[in-house]
Amino acid sequence: MVRLIVLRLLESFFRRPLFSLAPFVLALLIGVGYILFSPPEYLSSGKIYVEKESLLASLTSSNSDVSWWVTPAQATSNEIYELLATNTFVRSAIQQTKLEPLMAGGPDVVWETFTFFRETISVNTLGDKLVEIRATTDDPELSYQMVVATMDTYLKWKMNNDFQESIAAQKFFEELIAPYQADVDAARQALIDFLSANPEPVRGERPPGEQFQLDQLQAALARAEERLSAAQENEESARLALVKNESLIRQTYQIIDQPEIPLRAEFSITGFIRNMVIFVAIGVFLSASLIGGGALLDRSLRFPVDVQNGLGVPLLALVPFSKEVSVPASTTAPVEAEQPSLQPQV
Repeated sequence: MVRLIVLRLLESFFRRPLFSLAPFVLALLIGVGYILFSPPEYLSSGKIYVEKESLLASLTSSNSDVSWWVTPAQATSNEIYELLATNTFVRSAIQQTKLEPLMAGGPDVVWETFTFFRETISVNTLGDKLVEIRATTDDPELSYQMVVATMDTYLKWKMNNDFQESIAAQKFFEELIAPYQADVDAARQALIDFLSANPEPVRGERPPGEQFQLDQLQAALARAEERLSAAQENEESARLALVKNESLIRQTYQIIDQPEIPLRAEFSITGFIRNMVIFVAIGVFLSASLIGGGALLDRSLRFPVDVQNGLGVPLLALVPFSKEVSVPASTTAPVEAEQPSLQPQV
């Protein structure tokens, strides 16, 4: 059966070879035309160096919460991709580019602009601490603006995020300090009132019940003072975090390579090969489909195995292929027979 299929396919191809190769050649020509006439693409990129263990972070005990098996570059790249999935982040970045006028369009235009921005920006890790942000479009200025906007929006988001956390923490502990201070004042006043009503005896010790009550008042005052001291320390830490936030972000995320406006179009060998492989695969598929379809629709008997597999009868004889033998014409002149004469013989 396999032999019959192979013979059928070969017969279908060699019977019409030019027609069978036409889809492949056409797809190849379309691929070349697509690559040659595609608009040029301009690539702009910028690099951010991520240093989690800075001097300011060590002095202020601002340790990173990233797991030890995740590098700073990977954590930053994942964070940027997560932010790109949000409309708020993308909207803030678009405000800094020439795509901003499109935001005045309808919902479909806004959605297409958001999708274009997300698909154009790519984030790559270059080692453990280096992150590259790239944008490729047919407009060199737009590519530059998109990279700058993404980097600036990310750094602002980091600063605002920590700023809001510090403000919330400071406000929380400030609200706790006032009631804690009131508890300390009340406990201190209760101890003073008790000592005024029960002064230290001149001789001997206090009665056990009086001493027990005094110990309770002193312990309550110590607990209130300890709680107040902890709240004041946390409030001071939040205030310090608020002051050091911007400096820490600038030390942690350093822009090593500033984006630049590309001066010439980007030619990618990988992209060229990828596009050609796609069109070649399409051409091969179409040609193979044409050859297979021709072999499938051809029901004529062309090979001995066609008789056995198609008709289900044994093959008794096979006429060999031979050239027709031509018989030469005879060159012998016709001989006239002697006619008998009716005249009498003398």
